[in-house]
Amino acid sequence: METTINPLLELLEELYIGSNDAPTWVIDRKPGYGFTAAVKTLTSEQASTPLVDGGSTVAAHTEHLRWSIYYALEFFKGQMPSWDWKESWNIREVNDNQWEKLQNDLLVGYHLLKQAIAGTKDWSNPHLLKGTIALLPHAAYHLGAIKQLIIAVKDKG
Repeated sequence: METTINPLLELLEELYIGSNDAPTWVIDRKPGYGFTAAVKTLTSEQASTPLVDGGSTVAAHTEHLRWSIYYALEFFKGQMPSWDWKESWNIREVNDNQWEKLQNDLLVGYHLLKQAIAGTKDWSNPHLLKGTIALLPHAAYHLGAIKQLIIAVKDKG
């Protein structure tokens, strides 16, 4: 299973951290920004700016990914957590301190998730395996969404 899990971990790193000029499979090599590096380019005000009234914000996508990582971590602890997906979209606006904390919490969560995946020896639970694989397209979707939002909010300002 390690030969399957290592590429998954590498792709998660590409999506969440970036490439550091290494060859990439999903993101553009230049500037090589994964999610955490891309959101660092924004101020809290920019991260809280929707493109349209009622639209999503970079802060909302960041919180959604943070929430989903901590939700996934519960499965690695052997739990079957209850969830309210709407809860993952509660944060839309952040101030400077909240923005910094949200970014840090996402990064910490990513590292915990990576450790949990790497440390898992028993992948016989099909929900755990499928849920883990689903983390890749989920992160890729939100990375693509925020990259478009970043372009737009930077053009606005």
